[in-house]
Amino acid sequence: MNARWGGGSDYRSWARTLDEWADGTRTGPLELPSLSPDDLPADTWQRLLTRIASAVDRRLQAGLDLMVREVNAAADEFSVGRALTRGRDVLRSVRSVVTHPSLPADFRARMATLMDEHTRLLQEELERGVQALLAEGADPHAVETRRRTLRDNPLTAVLSEPTAEPSAPPPAGWYEPTGRRRIVTPD
Repeated sequence: MNARWGGGSDYRSWARTLDEWADGTRTGPLELPSLSPDDLPADTWQRLLTRIASAVDRRLQAGLDLMVREVNAAADEFSVGRALTRGRDVLRSVRSVVTHPSLPADFRARMATLMDEHTRLLQEELERGVQALLAEGADPHAVETRRRTLRDNPLTAVLSEPTAEPSAPPPAGWYEPTGRRRIVTPD
């Protein structure tokens, strides 16, 4: 286990960042140390994988619950499209964590496959929900409009987007001299 400046470890760095990300307080790209199963004792590695899964589940559930509430409360199709866009943002964020380059390649591949399947199932579930509205006797024109909105703004669009590889972490011992500076410019 590598020691970090300030007494932290790679595990602590991951744990703290995952907790902040899952709670929604950290939204930018995650700069995390590289990990492999050999870096940590087996039980610690399993705890980290469990922690990753838990953070992904919390962030995904909170984001998708919000999306569903917004879709259900939407007064027009524009609002539905906006909610679906937010849902895609959540899926992108989750995908960026499970495919983070600091994780082992085999783990990233397995998690990306699971995430892709989950995204497809979610899109299918939304479309089945619209079909159920028709079976319940809703206005066919309104149902068709909603179906068109779902298909024009699919959650599965995130699957065809290229995944951006974040830049490599700075070398060990590197210090960002402007990290805490505030630049004030006159009006």
